[in-house]
Amino acid sequence: MSTNGPVKATRETLYTADRAELFDNRDRLVRDKWVKIMKLRIVREKLAECYHRESVNHMQNCRALVERYLKDLPDAQIGGRPPFLP
Repeated sequence: MSTNGPVKATRETLYTADRAELFDNRDRLVRDKWVKIMKLRIVREKLAECYHRESVNHMQNCRALVERYLKDLPDAQIGGRPPFLP
């Protein structure tokens, strides 16, 4: 093999075990992303309940939930196509 450039996959290099591992990794990434999204949904529902329950004082009493929601939001974004796994 040449180390000068990217290695291209051929039929000989794509064994079923490698493909199975690739699909397993992809499924694991999708599951992890889905768990993050569902956790964020739960925090958002708790935040909505807190806003409704606290009404006027929601800015002081719901601050921890807002900070947690904003911290977890970038990780739970649904993007386009997942990155290619080598």
